Amino acid sequence: MNFLQIVQALNRETVDSGTITTVVSQTGQAGRAVAWCADAWTELQIDRDDWKWMRKSFTVNTVSSISAYAYGDCTDTVTSVAIARFSRWYRNTFKCYRQSDGVAAEYPLIWMPWERFRRIYQYGTQTDGKPVHFSQNPSTEKFVLGPAPDAVYVVSGDYQIGAQILAADADIPEMPTQYHNLIMYEAMAKYGGNRIAPEAMVRANSEGGRIRFNLETNQLPMLTHGRALA
Repeated sequence: MNFLQIVQALNRETVDSGTITTVVSQTGQAGRAVAWCADAWTELQIDRDDWKWMRKSFTVNTVSSISAYAYGDCTDTVTSVAIARFSRWYRNTFKCYRQSDGVAAEYPLIWMPWERFRRIYQYGTQTDGKPVHFSQNPSTEKFVLGPAPDAVYVVSGDYQIGAQILAADADIPEMPTQYHNLIMYEAMAKYGGNRIAPEAMVRANSEGGRIRFNLETNQLPMLTHGRALA
């Protein structure tokens, strides 16, 4: 379903305004329906930081003596373009290799908390070398290598993409298609609250709840059991 179809589905289920033929420049009740659907999709994406469909891979070639890299410096490995939407790095996925040595020399980078990283790698005179650790500057979201690379290294790993904003008729939510109706039900809950329509709230919670359960089962990491307590 595209954005327009989701809004039209909400309109059909609530029977609250005339025919909606576009999501652009709507006002009144139609404008509220568009906003509810757009907001429902944004909120669903940011509700969890580990949705599988939002996990992507990146790569970046370092520059000698440059230790910090923004997400915009990195290339998404599927689209082959610079990352434009970003939420967070997956810290346990970072790895790298000296480009001249080839991928056979690849090794994992070790995460280090920022305060400790700064004490080790950002005090006094530093010498460039083979990166071993990395951290994230909390004020810039850049990942930072320690020590700063002494050559070109290929760094790669995973990141969480930022929320997609629905705006045009043909925009399609990036989550798996079979769960698109959930956006309509989440928007229906907003409609019910606005119109004081408890029957709409009940439908949104019951029918939408079933879809959300299936979405979470399919698109969240599998739960694992920790070791038994001694």
